[in-house]
Amino acid sequence: MAQALVADHGGVVPQTMAALLTLPGVGRKTANVILGNAYGINDGITVDTHETRLSRLLGLTRHEDPIRIEQDLMTLFPRDHWALLSHLLIFHGRQICIARRPRCAECVLSDLCPSSSV
Repeated sequence: MAQALVADHGGVVPQTMAALLTLPGVGRKTANVILGNAYGINDGITVDTHETRLSRLLGLTRHEDPIRIEQDLMTLFPRDHWALLSHLLIFHGRQICIARRPRCAECVLSDLCPSSSV
């Protein structure tokens, strides 16, 4: 990837989804992280295991494919919040909605969550 970055982009990390996706090992998730965090460009929503699990539990999507989940989330949240949304979902998944032991009683979303045990 580093060789392609130097050879094809003069050693500068590209600022577009299309250019990032040409780099070996870079998919939509990584490209969204780079664009959102390094450049402040909200071109999409990063979907990792936490976002996948929480999006389904919260009833924001019925899909399991990260691209379809990303598309569903993009219609639900304002574009200028997409990078932040990813961080918030990851944090929530690690601190409150833990996969094997969710803390629904402490969750601020429990009254909205169709999966809540409260």
